Amino acid sequence: MPFTVGELRTLLAEHHKAGDTSRALELDGGRAGWAEVFRPLFPDGLLRATDCETDPQTLSLHGLALTTLSTEPARVRVAFADDGGPEITGVSLHAGLPTLVPVSTLVQGLGVGWEVSALPTAATVRQVELRQQDGVFVLSGTGGSCAVTVVGHEGAGRLLLARCDGWQVLCADRDVPRRQLSPLVGAVGLDGVVPDADLPGGTWLTVPRVQTSAGAGRQKAPEGHASRSGGWAATSFGSAFGGGADPVMIPVRGARRSAAVDARRRDGLGRPLPLLKEAGVGAAPGSSAGGSGPWRGVYAVAVGDGFVVVAPGALGHRQAHRFRLSGPRGPVATGLSFPDFGDLVDGEHVTVTYDKSPLYVSGGLAAKKAEPPYALVAGGVLIVDTKSFSGSAVAAAYLPTSGNRASFFAFGALTADKGIGPPAFQVRGVAGGMGWRSNLRLPSVEELADFPFLQALDDPTAIGAGPDGSADPLAVLDTLATGAEPWITPAGGGEDPLWITAGLGFTIAERLDGRAMLVLQTGQDLTFALLGIAGMRFPKEPGRRRYANVELGLEAVLKPRAGELTLAAQLTPNSFLLDENCRLRGGVAFKTWFGPSTHKGDFVVTLGGYHRNYKRPDHYPTVPRLGFDWDLSGKVTVSGEAYFALTPAAVMAGGGLDVRFSSGALHAWLTARVDALIQWKPFYFDVGLHVSVGVQARIKIWFVKITITVEVGVALRVWGPPTGGEARIKLWFVSFTIGFGRGRDADTHALDWPGFRTMLPPRENTLRLLPLTGLLPEAPGADGTRGADAAWQVATSGFSFATDSAMPITEVYLAAGGGSAVETGSRVDIRPMDRRGLTSVHRVWITLEGETVDLQDWARTASTTSVPKALWGSGDDDPLDGGDELVGDQLTGIALASPATPDYGHDTGYIGEDAIAFDPIAPDGTQPLDPSAPPAGPAPDRPGGVIEAIVQTVNAPAQRDARGQLAEALEGFGVGLGALDSDLSAYARAAETAFTAEPMLLNA
Repeated sequence: MPFTVGELRTLLAEHHKAGDTSRALELDGGRAGWAEVFRPLFPDGLLRATDCETDPQTLSLHGLALTTLSTEPARVRVAFADDGGPEITGVSLHAGLPTLVPVSTLVQGLGVGWEVSALPTAATVRQVELRQQDGVFVLSGTGGSCAVTVVGHEGAGRLLLARCDGWQVLCADRDVPRRQLSPLVGAVGLDGVVPDADLPGGTWLTVPRVQTSAGAGRQKAPEGHASRSGGWAATSFGSAFGGGADPVMIPVRGARRSAAVDARRRDGLGRPLPLLKEAGVGAAPGSSAGGSGPWRGVYAVAVGDGFVVVAPGALGHRQAHRFRLSGPRGPVATGLSFPDFGDLVDGEHVTVTYDKSPLYVSGGLAAKKAEPPYALVAGGVLIVDTKSFSGSAVAAAYLPTSGNRASFFAFGALTADKGIGPPAFQVRGVAGGMGWRSNLRLPSVEELADFPFLQALDDPTAIGAGPDGSADPLAVLDTLATGAEPWITPAGGGEDPLWITAGLGFTIAERLDGRAMLVLQTGQDLTFALLGIAGMRFPKEPGRRRYANVELGLEAVLKPRAGELTLAAQLTPNSFLLDENCRLRGGVAFKTWFGPSTHKGDFVVTLGGYHRNYKRPDHYPTVPRLGFDWDLSGKVTVSGEAYFALTPAAVMAGGGLDVRFSSGALHAWLTARVDALIQWKPFYFDVGLHVSVGVQARIKIWFVKITITVEVGVALRVWGPPTGGEARIKLWFVSFTIGFGRGRDADTHALDWPGFRTMLPPRENTLRLLPLTGLLPEAPGADGTRGADAAWQVATSGFSFATDSAMPITEVYLAAGGGSAVETGSRVDIRPMDRRGLTSVHRVWITLEGETVDLQDWARTASTTSVPKALWGSGDDDPLDGGDELVGDQLTGIALASPATPDYGHDTGYIGEDAIAFDPIAPDGTQPLDPSAPPAGPAPDRPGGVIEAIVQTVNAPAQRDARGQLAEALEGFGVGLGALDSDLSAYARAAETAFTAEPMLLNA
C-alpha cells in the first residue's frame, strides 16, 4: 500500500531528528503514485539521497543522488503534496544535472515510453523537473535557449514538445484526437504552436505556414539554417490541420541510414517497428506526395544545430533550373558549367547537384587518408532520381604509395517505382558491382538486412546519400570501407583478388517481395555465395490491419578451397503472426566440410539451435531458437521456442513455453520445457521435462521490505531402453527425488557384429577400388554391355589405382596372405558395439593370368581421413560435450602406382630430308626386273589357323630353344644377332589383335 502523509512525515522527521546529513535516505518510487516520477530518473525507481536535509512540515527533502543521466551525483529536490487528508496527492522532483545533456538523450534515457527520432545535438538541458498530480505526469527540462516538456495523462497518451533556437518539435506516442490535444497541452500551460486537428503519432517538426503572393504554401527554414535548404522550400501539399494559421507538420527522420519507426506499431518487447514502405516513409499526414520509398515524402533530418527539410521526388520543392556546388570551399552557384573540383585532400569533399523537375542528379567526390601501403582513398557517388525510377553508382579507389598497386571497387543500383514484367514475376531493381585487388566481407545471415548492397535493391541511395538527399561521397567510405568490420577492404601484399556481384529485386505473384544477390570472390578464399531476403505480408494493401508479416534472410556460401558449404536462413525482427506484438524469431542452418578442410566429413543440421547443455564446437553455426514472443496486454507475455539438431554423434530436439504476468509488486510465471537427446543404432533416448509455476509479491511492513515467493516445480527425466527415470519435485519449502525403472547404466545397449554391419554402407560400397590413371576403355560384349566384374584393361606405359574403405584400417598388406604390413594406422574403436582397440586388416594383391604380381616395387601412398565419432568413437565422451564430432587421421585406404616404364614419346621427332630422299630411274635405264617374266617358285597359300599357331608356339619352350641354338650357330660365323630366346609372351598376346587377316605361308 502507498505511503500515507503520516508515514512519510514520520520517516522525514526521523532523518531530521538524527541530524546526520551524511546518512543516506531511501525512498521507494515503486509505491503507488510515485513510479512514473522516480523510475525515469533513478535506477530501480529507488531514490538514495546523501547529504540530505528533510522538512517534515512541508513534506520535502533535498540532497545529492545518482541519476540515470550522469555518472556524477546531481542536486535533487523532492516535494510531496496533500489536500489535508491522509493520502499523498502529488509529487514533484527537480534535479540539477552536473553536465549538459542532449534533449534526445534526456528523453530516451528517461524512458518516457516511446522511441523519439534524433534531435539536434546542440539542443541540451541542465535542469530537469518531474511531477505527477491528479493523474497528469509532466517532465520538463531547461538549459540555455532550449526547453523540453513531456506531458502524459492516463488514457490520452503522451506528448513531447521540444524548442530551441527557433525550431519546435512535437512527438506523440500514439494518435492524439483533437478533443484530447488541447486539454493535454493546456494542463501544463504549453504555449507552443500546435495544430487544431488530430495529431498523428510520431515525431514532427512544426514549421509556421507563410502565404506567398501566388497563394501556395511555403515553409520558411529556421533562422540561421536557410543556406542548408536554399532559404525556402516550396511544397505542393496542403495542411492536414485546418486553417492557414496552423503549422505545417513535417515528419522527423532518425540519423542517416537509421530506419524510420512507427510509434503505433510495436514488437513483442514494446519497441517501435519500422514504418511500412507502402505507407509512404517520410510522407506527411494529409500530403499528396504519393509515391513510395524514402524518396517520395517530405521529411526533416536533424543536423548539429537545427533541421534540414527535404522534399524530393514528385514534391516539386526543388529550385529553378540550376546547379549547386558544396564542399570545403563553400556553396557556389555555377550556372550550367561543370565546376572544377581541384585537388582534394584528406577529409574534404565536393558535391554537384542538378535539380530541375522531374530530373534530380547529384554527384560528389571525397578523399581520406588510407592505411599503409595506401596513401589516400578517393570515393565518388552519383545519384539520379526521376518520378519513375531512381539509381545510384558509387566507387572508390585506393591510391598506393610508391612501388604498390592501386585497389578499386564500384557498385551501382537502379530501381523503379513500379515493377517491370507480368504480375507473376516483376523486377523492381537491379544492381551490380566489382572490385579489383579488393576484398568483400560477406554478411552473416543475421546481418543481411544491414548489408548495403542488398539495401540498394530497394533504395539505391542507401549507400551514398546524405541527410538532405544529395550525394554524400564521405558516406560511401563510412558505410562500406571504414569501421571495426568494414564491408570492403583493399587487398594487401601480392594478392590480386577480384569480386563480382549481381543482384535483383523482384515481386512474385504480387505477394512475395524478394532481393537476391550473387557474389563471386577470388583469391586465397575462393567463394561463391547467394544472398537474399524474401518476405510476405497479409493483407498487403496499405491502410489495413496486418495479420502476418514474415521476412526471411537466406544465405548459401560455397568455399571450395576451404572445403565448406553453408546453407542458412533466419527470420528478421520484422516478422509477426496474428498480432504485431506476436514477434517471430529463429533460424536454420546446414553446414558440411569436405576436401581440404581439417573438419572433412563433419556436418551439422540445426533448426533453432542445439540442446541447452550441448557444448557447440567453434566451427558449428549459431542460430537463434525457433519461437515467438507475444506481449498480450503489457502485463502478460508469452514466449515459446523449439529446436532440432543433427550431428554425426547424436540428434537432439526440444522446446519450451514461458508465460509471465507482472503488475506492480506482483509477479507470476509458468515455465515448461522439454529437451531430448537421441542416439541411433543402438537406439537410445534421454528426455528431460521441467514445469514450474510460481508467484512473487513484494510488500512493505512499516519500513521493512519483504519479498514472498511461492513456487512449485516438477522435473522429469526418462531414458531407455530399458526404460527408467527420475522425478524431482520442488516446493518452496522442500524438494525430493523419486526414481523408477532401470538405472541409466543398467545396460550398455551394445550391438553384435551383424547388427552393426547394417549401419555400414552396402557391401559394394564398403570397400571400393578406384582407378586413377592408365585405365583403358573396355570393349563392350556381344550384348553391348560391359561387365562390372571384368578385369581392367590398363596401359603398358603405367597404371595407378586406390582403395577406399568405409571403416578405419589398422594394417595394410600387399599380399593375399602372410607378409608384413606396409602401412599401419591406429586401432579401431566401434562405439555401437562398445568395443575398443580392435585390429582391422586390409589386403591388396593383383593377379595376372593366374600369377600374383609383386607389388613391393610399386609406389604407394596411404590415404587418411576423419570418420564419425558416433560409429568409430570410444564411447567415453558425452554426446552433449560437443568438441570434435569426428575421429581424425584414420587410415582408410592406399594408392598404388606401377613402376615407371620407358617413355617413347608421342611423335616420331624430327625427320630430315635425307631420310626420305630417293634416286629416280631414268626411263631408258636398265630395269633390274623383267616386268613380263612369269612367277617362279612356290605359290603362297592361306591355310588358316596361322594366328592361333603363332599364339601357341611363338613363346613355347621348344621354339625358344631353337631360336637360341640358331643365334649361337650364327654367332660362330661372325653374325651376332643377340639373344633370341627372350620371353615373347607379350607378343603372343598381341598377336590375337595385331593381324587384320590370316597370314599367307610359303613352303621353305
